[in-house]
Amino acid sequence: MTNNDLILTPATWPGQKDNLSRTPTDLLNLVGWYGSTHSAAMWRKATEFLAVFQAEGVPGFDPQIDSWDPSFAAVEAEVMATASVIIIRLENNELLNGSLGSIAETGLALTSAALRGQAVIISIEDSMLTSLNDPGAIAQYMILEMFVQEIETNPALGGLFQLHRGDNLADLAQLACEAAQQQINAPLAGWNYPNFLAKKDRRQQNYPRRVLLGGSSGPYAEAHRATFEQKKKHLAAPYTGEGYALKILSEGAIAEAWHIPYNNTDPLSTGLGMRTLLSIESEYKKEADQLILPIMAEAASKAAATEIGFLLLYGLTTGQEINIYLEPFDPIDYLRHTLAEVSFEADADEKTLRRALRHAGVSDAVLATATQAEVIETANLIGALHRAETPTFKQVKQSLLGQTEAFHAADNIRRVRALVQAHLEKLHGDPRYPNFFTYATQI
Repeated sequence: MTNNDLILTPATWPGQKDNLSRTPTDLLNLVGWYGSTHSAAMWRKATEFLAVFQAEGVPGFDPQIDSWDPSFAAVEAEVMATASVIIIRLENNELLNGSLGSIAETGLALTSAALRGQAVIISIEDSMLTSLNDPGAIAQYMILEMFVQEIETNPALGGLFQLHRGDNLADLAQLACEAAQQQINAPLAGWNYPNFLAKKDRRQQNYPRRVLLGGSSGPYAEAHRATFEQKKKHLAAPYTGEGYALKILSEGAIAEAWHIPYNNTDPLSTGLGMRTLLSIESEYKKEADQLILPIMAEAASKAAATEIGFLLLYGLTTGQEINIYLEPFDPIDYLRHTLAEVSFEADADEKTLRRALRHAGVSDAVLATATQAEVIETANLIGALHRAETPTFKQVKQSLLGQTEAFHAADNIRRVRALVQAHLEKLHGDPRYPNFFTYATQI
């Protein structure tokens, strides 16, 4: 390949993938540059990073594009399943949590690597934790740190990944290129999958069968609580009789204890509290013979989706049965229930509309530069959110509502779900790993 062909993107992938060479284990001689795709994450474009790949002649896949669409998730999943080396770079750049969907990909990348013999490099920027202020993002980060430590101390997973901390991008690129060369000369072996199936068969005989229902902890709106509880009861119903020992993590003292770190404003204290609770929950998950992990449409939790890949990886070592339900997330419905409800007369003047938009959640900084037409358009969209003619995601994104914290949260949740779904579908559909886990998009 020429130097001009060394960087592949979602747009060029279909035309270039057949030109890539392969390792002895039939992986593509390619490094996937995953993680931190927000607009301020420029590590993929850094001269010192690219120079190493150019000098070594190693191709890389860059998924970062200006206008991300959920359809690109399928391409990202295909690359992750076939590249010989995967980088997961975690940066926040003090954007207050914009990139943490990448942590969900980290667990799935590690699971893919264990099965397929890929090399993974996890790179974490300096002062990552202290740059966060969103409790959900801090929970995601603590999931990463907890499982990284657990994997490093698990003999069955020895050598699964390399950990790179800091901001020396030349070193990161050099690690990746050396790993790519090793994959050509002495490729990593994939998991002993028949051994996993044998362990799974043995655990099927346990009595009573220990079942844990985890996943989403609660709905994002009180209006959805009845539906949420009904789904939870439906999932638990087959395991309430004799022969089963059922635990539900979203009930009881542990669930209540989560309110403590979520109401703390200090990232370090919040992280410590969450790490403690995650460790307790992890012990329950380790001892279960069967994990049921529903990510419900009515829930906004990113942490529940984030831990799926790590739990699948742990399940490979224990033979646990894992049932995943990943329902579609509706960002417009989330906005309908998250934005403060406002009302105004049809003939309200601009000043009244601006006051209503401020109350709904549009910041003063955004309103200060908004035109009269934008104010009227956004007010009409808010009205539509509460009527049958629900606006499209694109309409909301292009309005002033697209600059609210509520929209950014909805968009981040949407991206996390879309990426996790694409990777799960790729993994679930791989004929080499039958009966690894069950997967459904509806409860």
